[in-house]
Amino acid sequence: MVIQVKPIDSSTDSFEEIVDFEKSPPSVDWRDFASDTTLHGLRYTVQKRLSIPRRAIWLILLFVANSAYTFYGTIAVLKFMSRPTKTVITQEAPTDGLKFPAVTICNLNKFAKSKIDMAEEDENFVKMGLNISGCGETREVRGNLTCGQALLCVYDKYSAPVVPGCDGTTRQNIIKVLTDTSKRLFDEEEFLTNYGHGLAGLFVLYCRFSFDQECTEKDFVPTLTQRGICYTFNAGYRNSTVYHSVFEGPERGLSVLLDVEENEYTVGQFSTGLNVVVHDQKTFINRNLGVNILPGVHSSVAVKLIKVSCPSQAIKHISRHGH
Repeated sequence: MVIQVKPIDSSTDSFEEIVDFEKSPPSVDWRDFASDTTLHGLRYTVQKRLSIPRRAIWLILLFVANSAYTFYGTIAVLKFMSRPTKTVITQEAPTDGLKFPAVTICNLNKFAKSKIDMAEEDENFVKMGLNISGCGETREVRGNLTCGQALLCVYDKYSAPVVPGCDGTTRQNIIKVLTDTSKRLFDEEEFLTNYGHGLAGLFVLYCRFSFDQECTEKDFVPTLTQRGICYTFNAGYRNSTVYHSVFEGPERGLSVLLDVEENEYTVGQFSTGLNVVVHDQKTFINRNLGVNILPGVHSSVAVKLIKVSCPSQAIKHISRHGH
C-alpha cells in the first residue's frame, strides 16, 4: 500500500489561519466561565437546560443586586471623602434643677469620750440623756466605772484600753446583771444614739448648699446605722426641705467644714475621720459604700445619677426565679 502525503501549500494556508481555526468562539468561552465561576447565580443565566424565563429572572436579580451594591458603595465612598463632622449635645433638666441626693455623714468613732466618762453626779448627765436603761441596775457591780464606761466595757471587747478597770471579772458581773432578768436592760440603739457624737459638735463651723444657701442643724436628721449615729442632709424626712441642684461642680453642691472631735475618740474603725455616704432619700444607708475622709484634708466627692428601668415582665421573671 502506498500512502501519498500532500505538503501544505504555504501560498494558500498561513499559520495565523490555522491558529484562528483552533480557537473557540467568544460565546463559548463566556458560557464556560459563567458556568464555572463561584459568583452566586451567574451560572443559572447561561445554562441551556434551564428555561428562558428562569434564566431571565436570574439575570434580573443579578442586575438589581449589582446596581444596589454600586449605588450604596458610591454613596459611602462619597460620604467618606467629604469627611462630615456632626456633633449634637443636648441637656435637659427641670427648671428647678435635679433633686440633690441625700448625704449621710458619720464619725468613724462610735462613742464620745466626754459622755463615756461623765459621772452620774454631773448636772449634764441627765440633760444630755445619758441616764439610759442599765445605768441604775449596774451601779452596785461596776465599782468606780461610770455608766457609759460599764456599758462600753460589755459592748466592745476591745474597750479595755479606754476603760480603766474593765477586766474579765467586771465584764462578767455587768453582763450577769443585764441578762438575769426578763426585762430588757441594755438597749444598743439607745446606747449608740445617746453616747455618740452630737450634731452641734460636728457642724458648727461652716455649711453651705449651692454656694449661696446657708444650711443649719435643722437640715440634718439623726440616723442610726449599724456602726453608730450619723446625720443625713437632704433626707426628706419630717417634712424637711428637699434641695435641688441646677448646676454641677463642687461649689454648687453641699459644702461643709466639720470638726471630727479627735479628742473624743474611744472605739471605732481603727482610724480618725468621717464616713460620707451618698444615697437616695428614704433608703437604707450602707456605710460600706461610703467614702472615708481623714481630718485636716479637703475632699470633693462627685456623684453621677444612673437610672435603670426594667419592664414589668422582666421584674416578674426575676422575682419568680429569686425565691
